[in-house]
Amino acid sequence: MTPLLVAASSAVLLGATVLAVLHPRIILLLLVALDVSYVNAVIAGHVGISPYLPQLFLALVALGVMARRGSFRFAWSPVLVGLLVVYAGFFVSFRAAIDPYNSEILLWARVRDLVFFFVVYALLLSTGKVASVLRAAVLVLAGLAALTVFHEFVLDNAGNLGGLSQVPLTEENGASTPRHAGTHTDVNFWARLLILFTPLSLSMSALSRRTAPRVLWGISTVSLLMGVYLTQSRGGFIALFVALVVWAVLSGSRHRRALLWTSLVLLPVVPLTGVGDRLESLVQFGTESRALADGSLVTRERLQLIAWRMFLDAPATGHGIGSYGSLFATYDRTSDFYNRVSLGAAAHNFFLEQAADGGVVLLLCWAVFLGTVFFALLRTLISARESGDEPSRYLATGIIAGLVGWLVASVFLHLSDYRALLMLAAVAAVLDLGTRRRLEPAPPQPSSSPPRHERLMPRTLLKVSALGAAAAGMLLATAGDRYTSSTTLAVLPTSTEIDWADAYALDVVSRGMIVPTLASVLDESVSTAALEATTDTRPGSTRAEVDIQQSRLGGAVVVTVVADDERTAAELGDAAVHLARSEVAALDSGYRLADAPSTPVERHTTFSWVVAPLTVVAALSAGWVAQRLRRRARSAP
Repeated sequence: MTPLLVAASSAVLLGATVLAVLHPRIILLLLVALDVSYVNAVIAGHVGISPYLPQLFLALVALGVMARRGSFRFAWSPVLVGLLVVYAGFFVSFRAAIDPYNSEILLWARVRDLVFFFVVYALLLSTGKVASVLRAAVLVLAGLAALTVFHEFVLDNAGNLGGLSQVPLTEENGASTPRHAGTHTDVNFWARLLILFTPLSLSMSALSRRTAPRVLWGISTVSLLMGVYLTQSRGGFIALFVALVVWAVLSGSRHRRALLWTSLVLLPVVPLTGVGDRLESLVQFGTESRALADGSLVTRERLQLIAWRMFLDAPATGHGIGSYGSLFATYDRTSDFYNRVSLGAAAHNFFLEQAADGGVVLLLCWAVFLGTVFFALLRTLISARESGDEPSRYLATGIIAGLVGWLVASVFLHLSDYRALLMLAAVAAVLDLGTRRRLEPAPPQPSSSPPRHERLMPRTLLKVSALGAAAAGMLLATAGDRYTSSTTLAVLPTSTEIDWADAYALDVVSRGMIVPTLASVLDESVSTAALEATTDTRPGSTRAEVDIQQSRLGGAVVVTVVADDERTAAELGDAAVHLARSEVAALDSGYRLADAPSTPVERHTTFSWVVAPLTVVAALSAGWVAQRLRRRARSAP
């Protein structure tokens, strides 16, 4: 790059930064529209870095400037309670993680997404630009959907338009079929994202009183519908229909009649466009043999059954957040392991995925979170009807219909578009707060005392802050490093002769009781007391735990020793391996544990998983209390 170009780019970047800080609504619109639409990912593919983190940083700077000016706003909402509950579910499932490394990566990604939620929530409250944010998101997605239409019918799917219109080829009945994924890498996820915002486009059209805006939103709605059609997503078609019906039911009789007539007009189009054939394959799947059924549906059924088996094995807290991919090979080896999976190793069902990862606990936490979002939206809908607030009523209607469509589509898809979901949750909370404020009675005279709940709220929050800070301090003070020695020992037959019986003896995976039985016997017999008798190390002087479980690969056992210091973990680990091999040899079962080299001891901190949520709660509560006290000081006579 030439010095002049560098200087010009720097000047533009600096100007945009100053403009975003002085006018926070600009960075809010950019942060939401570019992230929700995956345009940030497209930009990252071209320049090597995503604009998302710089946008988030600028948003935080803008919030700091607003706090300095006194225009920063923050308020409590039931949605925040639901959000904290679902994150508590994430952390609980992490405690049961079968693959702590990958689970921790996903967990911290979810924590970073929590920062996105609070930034968007605070900016929405402070700027009041709820409708503008939703308009920006809908228009960007509608523009990208229109681009896919142009790509299909004008350019004949040539290229990918700089990454803005991905057209992967999928195998359909022996032929390769182009299906549009927009800026996403998966056509079904792209369809679900468009469905999430299509009812909002209808709401914008219903709110328009002039011809030009109504035409704009009508075109946007058609573009989104065509975008969903070009994905050829069967689950997307069903979810879109349900979302439109929900929107029509909630919006009013005039729109219900219009949607009914539109449905009657479009009914003949279904068999002509291929939609009917795509939906018919779902019906045929339940009646025809698996050899003749759609391959993608057969694979999805297989993936979902594996998720169901995972849930049944750990129904309470699951196997840990994000554990499906780690455990897939283990469970798949007991079924169709010889038949290669044509799709990514994912549950392809949001509900089964969360059940496998976090069990009943995480499912209930998700129910609480989504329940608070729907509660806030329904309360907005009722309050807006009472006060005659048409914009809030239609926006709440659009979000409710979009979320219902998203949930229906999630029967066929696992979790994605998480930040888009968080953004709509933030909008739901802000809409609820706005309509409730408009229905509140006139404020009392300055001489009257504040309401009881306002007097008690700062005290309660101060107590919560103090408890959170004290708990975090205690954990920090009592935290210590723990050391883990983990060794995998394969289960092999004792015979070394090559004869016809070897194959049967080696098949310890399909004969499912061999390895679990050995693991259970060893877990009972190899204890810290037994190790103390066979080694000079005295576990009594330090905390030590021994655990022996079946390996995720099925044909081995994993010997794990956890202790307070590295030397003890290493020595007890070697002693546990030696004792386990001796115990299996003494059983005379025809099997032995293979030799294994000593593995390096790993260090991990015991408090890290719980300090983060406590710190977040304490910081949020302290910030809220400080804001309430500052407002009270300003309003005092």
